[in-house]
Amino acid sequence: MTARYAVLALALFGAAGAAAEQTLLEAAEAGNRRAALAAIEAGGDVDARAPDGTTPLIWAAYNGDAELVERLLAAGADPDAQNEFGTSALTEAAIGGYTDVIAALLKGGATADLANPEGETPLMVVARTGNVEAATLLLDAGADVNAIELWGGQSALMWAAAQQQPEMIKLLISRGADVNARGAVRNWERKVIREPRPKDMNQGGFTPLLYAAREGCIECARELVAGGADLDLPDPHRVTPLVMALLNLHFDLAVYLIEAGADVDKWDLYGRTPLYMAADTSTLPVMGNGNMVVLPSMDKHTALDVARLLLEKGANVNAQLKRRPPYRNVPQDRGGDSILSQGATPLLRAARAGDTPMVELLLEHGALVDLPSNQGVTPLMAAAGVEYGLRVTRGRNRTEEGVLSTMRALLDAGADINARMLVEPRGESAAHLLVIEQRLSDYSYDYRGRQVPSVRAKPHRTALHGAAMKGFTPFVRFLVENGADLYARDANGATALDLAEGNYNEPFLRQAAEPHPETAALLKELMAANPPPAQLSSATAGR
Repeated sequence: MTARYAVLALALFGAAGAAAEQTLLEAAEAGNRRAALAAIEAGGDVDARAPDGTTPLIWAAYNGDAELVERLLAAGADPDAQNEFGTSALTEAAIGGYTDVIAALLKGGATADLANPEGETPLMVVARTGNVEAATLLLDAGADVNAIELWGGQSALMWAAAQQQPEMIKLLISRGADVNARGAVRNWERKVIREPRPKDMNQGGFTPLLYAAREGCIECARELVAGGADLDLPDPHRVTPLVMALLNLHFDLAVYLIEAGADVDKWDLYGRTPLYMAADTSTLPVMGNGNMVVLPSMDKHTALDVARLLLEKGANVNAQLKRRPPYRNVPQDRGGDSILSQGATPLLRAARAGDTPMVELLLEHGALVDLPSNQGVTPLMAAAGVEYGLRVTRGRNRTEEGVLSTMRALLDAGADINARMLVEPRGESAAHLLVIEQRLSDYSYDYRGRQVPSVRAKPHRTALHGAAMKGFTPFVRFLVENGADLYARDANGATALDLAEGNYNEPFLRQAAEPHPETAALLKELMAANPPPAQLSSATAGR
């Protein structure tokens, strides 16, 4: 009997110990300090783990209970214990912003730089929350101010800039943070299908100032510049902080960077200069082609103000794009505005949108009124409607009044109203197309079997062709009244009237030909009142 009682006593003691362990873990998770302290006194395991590896100390830190943290540490809890997700008590305290808990953990032996599996340290966590006191405690305890996480290669300073924390930035710089550090650059390898064009994917490589510019945090930028940040250090696509600020409609920050000495002519991979970006962001649509809403800027300055300042600082008013830039409201890198491609200038971009104030400003500062893009498109053509269709990603919110006043400003500056496109929109000349694509005839056939001019005949089209093709009747009237040639023919002999009547074919993936009866009627009326010179000569012969 004595042996049986001894076994029973041992079993009961073991059960009590297990209950104490469970109570401590559950009490810590529930934030029940009294029960947790009682469990500690009863001998509960201070390093007991839940199925995911979370300990009572991690739960106490998560709940911001400094007293329980101190008691657990005093009872021998491991200050650096991590659960299966890699989080620790110090990380949880940093996330919660519990400065007293952080102090208790550091005093109890927690490693200030203990990182999770992705390399994220407690200092990075508090950097984005703006808890300067907590960051000071970690730095005083030996936290590496320039440690980087493993995925993006980002430092605490980058996180502070991305979360708009100027006071944190100031502290980190004072402790030796590298203001010109760059995040990891990811050169994405193509899989399955390879295409010759660059992929529009985030490559990383941002500096703290680029993060501040993206977020529009002027005070952050001030602290970074005061700490020695390079104003013009770009990302892998050569986007500078100034261009980054303009891409995100942060005009006040752009003004600050210009006045601080940023290069006003440094272009990115696509040839976008700050001046081009000012013209581009001056007339963004409220809703893009996709689901992204472009909200209006709430800044004191406008894109026009930025453009004026750039020109006063000597910006090149005639800088041209090097390639077609990607747009955030076009899925991935497919699509885009074919006119705003190689050779497009700030003036052409502003004319495309009918942005008369921007057009007038650029002309006042020496913009070449007839400088064409690589496709031969002039600003007047862009305003009139050449290549204005489904692929347009800029200038969709233009108004009739704005376009008419823009064309007036361009003509007053000497624009050639009968200038012609010299190349096909892909960049080939008409002659080259006929040589390399012999299967393409000068004429093709519509769905009714009628012979119509081929779309490949875009070379030699004029502004009037563009306006007529899109049915912009008021623009057609304006152009003719100001000297546009009603009888000008493109490379396949099509007049503006042919295009207005829909006598053309569009290639694969473009919108179908669309007749515009009102525009065609106006052109017929104007042609009747203004016969071609040969008819005038025969009509007046013998008089």
